[in-house]
Amino acid sequence: MKTYALDTNCFINAINSASRSYESIQKLLEAAGRGLVSLKVSLHTLHELMGKGDKAWELAKTLPELSHWPIGSWKEQVGSWQQLTGSWDDAKRNDEIQRRLEALAKSGTDIRDRGAFVDALRNGVDGFVTSDKQLVGSGPAARINEAFSTKVVTPEQAITELGV
Repeated sequence: MKTYALDTNCFINAINSASRSYESIQKLLEAAGRGLVSLKVSLHTLHELMGKGDKAWELAKTLPELSHWPIGSWKEQVGSWQQLTGSWDDAKRNDEIQRRLEALAKSGTDIRDRGAFVDALRNGVDGFVTSDKQLVGSGPAARINEAFSTKVVTPEQAITELGV
């Protein structure tokens, strides 16, 4: 069974029926409910949604959390000591990964998006589902997917891969 981590925009699109990805996200959620796919969420994504405290955040909290791997400076951390996974050497490697991801993506990627991807990668997730064009635009996706085992995919690509 494939496992996907959902980016922040997936949860926002899941509650917005006017969103272009609404139908695809709904199909992913239904497939997860039927046990055809495993969906997970990163602490980075939860942290980003928490400020809104809306239905998107409530939906995100229903998914199992990925282990949290720290990136960035101390003040950029979204988790507590108890929520962190790995050693200081891992944190250094994670930061190298997120800087490489930043170079492969289009400019403007947010550290939370990169952190959510690092969590997905370090947890061995098959795909990171996002509508963020800085990550899944044709150029960035090709570069990122060549470099990392966790693939960035759009919601539409994910449902196509699953055949749902």
